[in-house]
Amino acid sequence: MKKGKIRDFAWELILLALLLILWIVFEWKDTVRDAVLVALGRKAKNVFSFSKMVSGMQVYMLYSFMALGMALILGMGDIDISVGASATLSAAVMGVLYRTLLSCGMNPGLAFAFAICACLVTGALCGLFNGYLITRFRELFPMIVTLGTMLFYRGLCYLVLGGNTLRFEDDATWAQLKALYNNKVLIGGLNVPTIIFWFLGFAVVFYVFLHKSTAGRRLFAIGENRVAARYSGIRVDRLELAMFVVCGFMAAVSSLFYVGSASATVRADAMTGYEMYAIAVAVLGGFSTGGGKGNILGVVLSVVLFGVLKKGLGTLFGFPDSVINLAVGIVLILSSLLPNLCEMLAAKIRMDRQKKSGKEGAEND
Repeated sequence: MKKGKIRDFAWELILLALLLILWIVFEWKDTVRDAVLVALGRKAKNVFSFSKMVSGMQVYMLYSFMALGMALILGMGDIDISVGASATLSAAVMGVLYRTLLSCGMNPGLAFAFAICACLVTGALCGLFNGYLITRFRELFPMIVTLGTMLFYRGLCYLVLGGNTLRFEDDATWAQLKALYNNKVLIGGLNVPTIIFWFLGFAVVFYVFLHKSTAGRRLFAIGENRVAARYSGIRVDRLELAMFVVCGFMAAVSSLFYVGSASATVRADAMTGYEMYAIAVAVLGGFSTGGGKGNILGVVLSVVLFGVLKKGLGTLFGFPDSVINLAVGIVLILSSLLPNLCEMLAAKIRMDRQKKSGKEGAEND
């Protein structure tokens, strides 16, 4: 790999190194603990291994689809903290519509198809509404706008569900969502969850769009300088609106897998906090609210890194979720500070070199 290419993927290489370090630490901890258990005459647990990590990865990927959509928003210098609420609203609309269509005598399979479409359309409409408000009222910050829409979508969830919980555990057709989440494919002796293939498929599409297309370059141009992008002929509002629609659509995709993981249960407070995980994964992957930078490959590595971190701290060290969230927050803060510190250090080195070369030139004169 050429030097320029290595520089382009510098952050991804840092994430990969961090992932390997965490893996070595957790693997060592698991080995030591099993050795102690065997010495005490007890059976080794072997809770942390590559095969078990892969087979149990789906629980850590429920917000990964949101993170892909969030990456586009962050790349433009915006943010959307309503994705968790829009995903819940999408699931609620899906469940209520399915029940309504069944009560009208519609075939379960056809009702299920309509419900899935309604779910995806609802997510896209939530993104459309966010994008319209942000592009129409420039004086409002995206965080404030999406904070308001987050509360609005949560309120709609309670109205749609009537404060109740929808359950579809005994419905044979609805069980397809459980299969979508729980199904695994045997590859080389590994039980690989199908959700990983879904995520990687979307990640490839997003990578090609963001890094290989004209629209992707325009998206980064908006993030670097919105005014300059507008004067260069880029239809900023149109592209920004479209990216919010995509973000809402991906939130709805996340809701499909969530319903499958939650025993086909839809509640108004479901997926609370998922927006924070989506933002954290995207930021750790190299994107930022400053816009203009980031790589989808970093988001993929970030998803795996979060999974390994949570698995290791939860199962090996027995830490509660609060401590795990604390560790995730520390990693996120460090990942946000490290690039800035590196840039400051590089700028200082350049200034020192310029001063040194200036002094040498003056002495030669």
